[in-house]
Amino acid sequence: MLTKRSRRKWAAALSVIAVAITTASLVPGCKSSEPPPPEAGESPTTRPVNASVFQPKTHKSGSQLWSENCTRCHNIRPPQYYSDAQWDMIVHHMRLRANLTGDEQRKITEFLSASN
Repeated sequence: MLTKRSRRKWAAALSVIAVAITTASLVPGCKSSEPPPPEAGESPTTRPVNASVFQPKTHKSGSQLWSENCTRCHNIRPPQYYSDAQWDMIVHHMRLRANLTGDEQRKITEFLSASN
C-alpha cells in the first residue's frame, strides 16, 4: 500500500515525464529533414535534389577570395602581418564564420603563405 508521501513522489515524477514529453514534441527542428517519399505516379528523378551537394569549385584565386571575403568584416591586413602558422590558424577559424569551402580555405592559406 502506498503512503501519502510515496503517492506524491509518483505524481511528481509522472508530471515531470508528462512535461518532458510535451516539450519534446513542441521543439522545432526535431523532425526528419529527408524529403517525403514520391507521390503515386511521380518518378524519383523528377524530385528536386539537394543542390548544396553539387556546389562547383570556385575558379577564383586565393588573393581574390582573401580580398572579397576578409574585407567584408575586417580592415585587410598585409600578408606579412602574421606568420604562416598564424595565418593558417586564422583562416581555419574564419572558414566557419565566413562560410568558406575547404577549397577556398586552402587557396587563401596558400596565397597568404606565398606572400609572406
